[in-house]
Amino acid sequence: MVERRKSIPGSNCLECDLSRQNEWRVLAEEELTHLAYVKKCRSYQAGEAIFSAGEPSHGIYCIATGTVAIRKVDDEGNAVLVQLGYPGDTLGYRGLLLGENRCSSAEALGPSKVCFIEKQVVKSLLEKNPALGLQFLRRITTDLDDAHTKLVQNATFSNRTKFVHLLLVLMDRHGRIATDGSRVMQLPLSRRDMASMIGARHETLSRIISRLEEDGIARFSGRTVHVARPNSLIDEIKPVPLG
Repeated sequence: MVERRKSIPGSNCLECDLSRQNEWRVLAEEELTHLAYVKKCRSYQAGEAIFSAGEPSHGIYCIATGTVAIRKVDDEGNAVLVQLGYPGDTLGYRGLLLGENRCSSAEALGPSKVCFIEKQVVKSLLEKNPALGLQFLRRITTDLDDAHTKLVQNATFSNRTKFVHLLLVLMDRHGRIATDGSRVMQLPLSRRDMASMIGARHETLSRIISRLEEDGIARFSGRTVHVARPNSLIDEIKPVPLG
């Protein structure tokens, strides 16, 4: 099991803006005070595992800073990136609520701070505050809707459209506006990870990137992406009018 319970300072839930935006926002002040006292937080470096698939669900996690990759193992034994976690996201709640071992793994993509809340603490909060359980039910419903949307996209979108859509999502999180009005981004993912997220082979993604460069949509240099005309990505995914 991954060691993850070394406390670090600066983890007061009452002072955390994220706790007012995620599932924990329904907790009363005294409940947040208790949560801040009992939860454990630690820092992770890039590539460091937060939890692993198959291990018992001893609690849940809340991302304070950084970006986290959620991976599942496919039928061929490959670890496939299925989701990214950002500050405010709660991880590992499914296994805890269902009483099952973890079905996925989580890995820090860069320097990250993650807080761990033990199972008994979560269960106690759920018993005392039913609104918290409703928040997790809404989160499960949202995740299910997102999964259905992804299934539709995989069935109807071309690989190029799916990749451009992924670039737009990543650009919104990780991009910046240059002095000339263009957009620049340091990708948090490898090309292999991006290929797995759109359900394509690595070679297919390489061809898509080459064509986007040929069409003047974006330039790729290592993990740096430069988009001279930001609206060009949006234009790529707009439906073509009929008639």
